[in-house]
Amino acid sequence: MADTLKTSLETLFIATVASAIFAPIMISILYKFNQVSGIKKSKIGAGDGDNSLFMRIMNSTLTNGTPNMGGILIWILVPLLTLALVPMTPVVKVFLIGFALFGFWGFIDVAIFTNGFKNNEKVKAFQETFEWRMGKLTFSILLNIGVMYLLSKTGEITSINLLDLVAINITPIILVLTAIVGQFAIYSAELTDGADGLMIGIFTIINLAMLFLLTIQGQYEFIPILAIILGVQIIDLYFNIPPARFWNGGPGAMPLGFSMFFVALVTNNLIPYFLMSSITWLIMASSAIQIISMKFFKKRVFKIAPIHHHFQANGWPQYKVVMRFWLFTLFTCILGIYVGLF
Repeated sequence: MADTLKTSLETLFIATVASAIFAPIMISILYKFNQVSGIKKSKIGAGDGDNSLFMRIMNSTLTNGTPNMGGILIWILVPLLTLALVPMTPVVKVFLIGFALFGFWGFIDVAIFTNGFKNNEKVKAFQETFEWRMGKLTFSILLNIGVMYLLSKTGEITSINLLDLVAINITPIILVLTAIVGQFAIYSAELTDGADGLMIGIFTIINLAMLFLLTIQGQYEFIPILAIILGVQIIDLYFNIPPARFWNGGPGAMPLGFSMFFVALVTNNLIPYFLMSSITWLIMASSAIQIISMKFFKKRVFKIAPIHHHFQANGWPQYKVVMRFWLFTLFTCILGIYVGLF
């Protein structure tokens, strides 16, 4: 164990230094290619108003022009450092494929669908509709089914164990269901990326908790990888705290959401993971409730969704929302560690 921890700390230090060097270069490149936020007034998907409230919450007059693909830091460095510093096993290879794949999908989502059409009001309104969101979700689920299929082909994961109480054999149906749940984990991370420091702070806490739990359990395979992610997260959070020098967007949020779910799945820590990440699932649930209510009942449940924006609309400063969500995550992570020790 001591050797594993020593090696993991070394990878953490390397990842931190590499990120500190890479981040300023990345920021300058994003400015150069105009990969920045540009929130403008537009009709919302349901067609019963505009996005004025969202613009006010996001303080768009001050934050427009902020690079919104800073998650490239995570997407690029984590796989490269893992390839360079971590022994390759079949499961780790599948992890890297999934991490890179969802980082790329997040990159396409922001670079093309967000930045590419930020001046097109009709397209922006369509991207807020139920149909668009369901189409993106369906495509992402298909990607995740492919990743779960590759995982099953390694032969190292034949069942899903829930706290050693229930063992579910991997069948085609279970594989598809796991992919769907995994995609919701990714989507919940993406939705959490809506305030300075919110998503990256939450996932840094979750990562630390997972590192601690795996160390106590004696499961060492993914500890160096989580250490690399943590090193990158430290620098990411440094640049993402208010006022953010960049927003992560899909290239950072998607692979982080994937990685925490994947590690929990292959280490039989799904229940602790769901506890640790519960705030992200609440955020996703609030968004789903709002979308369904607007689509079928033409009524709002929240002033604006996801729920962290609802609190902001009710007068909470952004920093209060972020810090209280961090504290909630800290508590649920402690609870998740406790449950994982059984």
